[in-house]
Amino acid sequence: MKKIFSYPIFIFLLFFILGLTPKYKDAFILTKPSLGDVKTNNLPLTLELNFWNIERYEGETWMAFYKQEDTVEFYADIKNIVLRDRNSWVHGYPEVYYGYKPWSSHGTSIEKLILPIKTSEFPDVYFGVKYSIWYEKNLPLNFAMETWITREPNQNSVSSGDIEMMVWLYANRLGPAGRKVSEVKIPIILNGVIKMITWDVYFNSGSWDYVTYKSKENIIEGEVNIPIKEFLKNLKDIIKSNSSRITLEKYENMYVTVWEVGTEFGDPYTREAKFGWSFSNFNIEKK
Repeated sequence: MKKIFSYPIFIFLLFFILGLTPKYKDAFILTKPSLGDVKTNNLPLTLELNFWNIERYEGETWMAFYKQEDTVEFYADIKNIVLRDRNSWVHGYPEVYYGYKPWSSHGTSIEKLILPIKTSEFPDVYFGVKYSIWYEKNLPLNFAMETWITREPNQNSVSSGDIEMMVWLYANRLGPAGRKVSEVKIPIILNGVIKMITWDVYFNSGSWDYVTYKSKENIIEGEVNIPIKEFLKNLKDIIKSNSSRITLEKYENMYVTVWEVGTEFGDPYTREAKFGWSFSNFNIEKK
């Protein structure tokens, strides 16, 4: 039989038909920019409805954890957006995270992967998640994971001498900051199958060193397992070749603090945004 609807379109139709509220009344729900902790089947996570660059907006947004389905769902239909800083480009990064996030001075981890941990001691593990995203009106948006690599294990901010590393699996009308400095092949597991991905690598030296691995393939949905250590090993080479502030010795003694999963969205010209996502099957497994 011919496939009529893709999964993201199906999710969008569900939102349209069922309305703009979480599907379970007893769900853990955020209805404005804030954060809260939940326990999924395999991992403790922090949910953050993160509109860090929005001063004010009108409309509706929420993030909900459905314990019955072990799923986090996010929805936004906002307009008349006023930014705090147009030069910061994106509007926010609604997300979930595992570990300690410096900007929030908050987070938790378990025996599977204790964070923060030194880069030189990071174990060979996969971070797994199943995801599907949708959006309207050609919204600038990505699906990205990231970590902050800091000089001290429990910093409450990030500055010169620290690193932000991002892994982009999908992007629409958004590009990483900085300049392209390399291409690298790093495999992931996609829907249970090992898949070799070519990543464009970008570097930017701003308030801190920023490195992005942007997939040459746009993967808008799927179940992925990301070999974090493989990216950290390549990051070491990128820092060696491009950073004027971080030596290899310093890098080996810095701390991987967190693993974040979410969607950056918007640009300086975006005044409304309607989009959402569903994340589930969170796990950390040894390679």
